[in-house]
Amino acid sequence: MRISSIECGRMVAIIAVMMIHISPFANPFDPTVWNWTVDIYVAGFLNQITRFAVPFFFLCSGYFLQPKLSAGAPLKVALRYCRPLLVLWLVWSALYAVIPFDPIGAWQFGYLESMAFQWQMLLADPLNQWWVGGMVHLWFLPALMLAVLILALCQQVRRPGLALALGATLYLLALLGGSYGKPVLGAEWAVMTRNGPFFSLLFVALGFMIRQHHWRLSSALALRLLVVGMLGYLLEGLLLKQLWEIPFGRHDFLLSSVPWALGLFCWLLANPDLGRGSWLERQARKVLGLYCLHMLLVIWLFPLSSKWMSPGWELIKPLVVLACSLALYGLLARLPLAGVLLRGQWASQGAAPRGALSAGQAR
Repeated sequence: MRISSIECGRMVAIIAVMMIHISPFANPFDPTVWNWTVDIYVAGFLNQITRFAVPFFFLCSGYFLQPKLSAGAPLKVALRYCRPLLVLWLVWSALYAVIPFDPIGAWQFGYLESMAFQWQMLLADPLNQWWVGGMVHLWFLPALMLAVLILALCQQVRRPGLALALGATLYLLALLGGSYGKPVLGAEWAVMTRNGPFFSLLFVALGFMIRQHHWRLSSALALRLLVVGMLGYLLEGLLLKQLWEIPFGRHDFLLSSVPWALGLFCWLLANPDLGRGSWLERQARKVLGLYCLHMLLVIWLFPLSSKWMSPGWELIKPLVVLACSLALYGLLARLPLAGVLLRGQWASQGAAPRGALSAGQAR
């Protein structure tokens, strides 16, 4: 089953993820490039207004996986679901570990010399790196796999509600150890709580429950929940910035992420024909592959942001990343290993893992 509005929502969400990573009006590798107050707040707003994307992906996963998990043998279903995600995580971790972030430098100074700093960065934080893999954005894949496996275990013992309770507990602990660590505990935990099941389990379990219990909101009520959640999220970020000097970009999730993502998801469910036949819907099947590959293009484009310091470039570079990612996807789709690189499957044909950045049913 595919829902046009959810398909379009997934494509909007992957564009939002690209926006986060390309960082308009900011440069993570050189904070001095954009350091005026107005730049900091514009960059922070653009970074945070797109934070609905990952919670939305987790909700989709739980929602579309529910029928198979509830039909029987939930652990087998979960393992079958996670297998292509594991393949993608391993393959892309390996690729990001060997592809130079500075191809020109690798050509000029030699591959090993160019890669030394890159490998040093990769090994700098072993406590958290094994949750992530070869590139920072790949944390999503193990986080999703762990959430699905925990949900399946709870379903195996006929206590799916336990996953929701455990997810809520982990979520609050993650906030205490992360974004709210400084105001509540005085410091953040050494373990980065964005990784693993800390945030993912709650949203995957909520998606599962929405479908299992046929929870629905009217379009108007869902829209109100969306707006309240989004404004609440932005207010949380602003207060944390003003009162405790916590940078906007520090926040992957906040308390208001829950109503924001739920409001968006329920609004799209209440308007299933939204975007039917549109370009967004047609591109949605590529989302999983785009998620894996886009960071390579982000890294290659970062040096241009230092050379072309102009508001015009900062505004269009998310679209440049999108266009280049679609082009690279098209090139990879022609390779014999396209199934492995883009869907985590050995066959060149077939659908992506349903629910993992995809809006179909689990296989």
